[in-house]
Amino acid sequence: MHYFNRRQFSKILAGTGIALATGQKAWANGAPMRIVVPFAPGGGGDVLGRLFAEKMAPLLERVIIVENKPGGSTTIGTDVVAKSRPDGNTILLTIPLLLQTSYLFKKLPYDPLKDIVPVVDLVKSPLWIAVSTQKTQATNIAELVKEVRANPKTHVYGSIGNGSSSHILGNHLNKVAQLDMLHVPYKGSAQVSMALASGEVTMTILDLVTLGSLLPTGKVKLIAVTGAERSALTPDIPSLAEQGYPGFELPTWAGFFVPKNTPADIVQKIHNVTVKVINLPEVQPRLKDLGYVGGGKSQLEFQKQVDEENIRWGRLIKGSGIEI
Repeated sequence: MHYFNRRQFSKILAGTGIALATGQKAWANGAPMRIVVPFAPGGGGDVLGRLFAEKMAPLLERVIIVENKPGGSTTIGTDVVAKSRPDGNTILLTIPLLLQTSYLFKKLPYDPLKDIVPVVDLVKSPLWIAVSTQKTQATNIAELVKEVRANPKTHVYGSIGNGSSSHILGNHLNKVAQLDMLHVPYKGSAQVSMALASGEVTMTILDLVTLGSLLPTGKVKLIAVTGAERSALTPDIPSLAEQGYPGFELPTWAGFFVPKNTPADIVQKIHNVTVKVINLPEVQPRLKDLGYVGGGKSQLEFQKQVDEENIRWGRLIKGSGIEI
């Protein structure tokens, strides 16, 4: 096993005197690697980070640690990677918040389109609209809209952070359905899902990996899914478009990025190993159980996706009136 937590990693460094080299030499010498996850432990991004670290480590013959850097709507963790040595030993695992924050913050300490380089998409997934059964009896969007309108200034929707998909889409629902739900940001999906289960918030928009374990408790109920059609994972849950609210078709995804100027051959190596992991027979069903569809696009294709979504998110955010 080549996957270690941070404490074990520190002991290894102290015991062996491993020094962090630079550039090609660091990669060639098998220096320790880290996957920076800009979210708190327990959510979908964290689960993916640990899964890929575990499976990539033996293929690369490396020590790989997962380093959680939550806060700032992923800007803290992203900044760490953007300013890291471009030697292939620091990888960012992030989601569309990478693009969204550039339209929401007046200034970022990095350029998300220039200072980090897309490597490969890991997974994609729709998002589910979930409600707290302690706060509402709604079983669909129409019922939620009716209840929120009947009780002004009493309902709250939670998100995984300012500028996140759950924030932007929640705000968009507020706008198109003429609702007044208050937005409350949390530091990650695990935190907002627990707030939903406890009745602290009425609604959130999250991935199934985070919401799934709460559904059997009866405290959380799914009432809609984003995307152009229903998800095969929850065939009984209608899409927002099906319920009369189009405009929620942008999927969520997770992908690997590295600092700019990382050597092309190292980027390709990380890409190839990641694709191997995605296609492992034990990983495919695991991703499906988590509510994800495996990725694996070429670097060029993923770069094109990022560029196109940057434009689409920009249009949606600029029209939303959201400011941070």
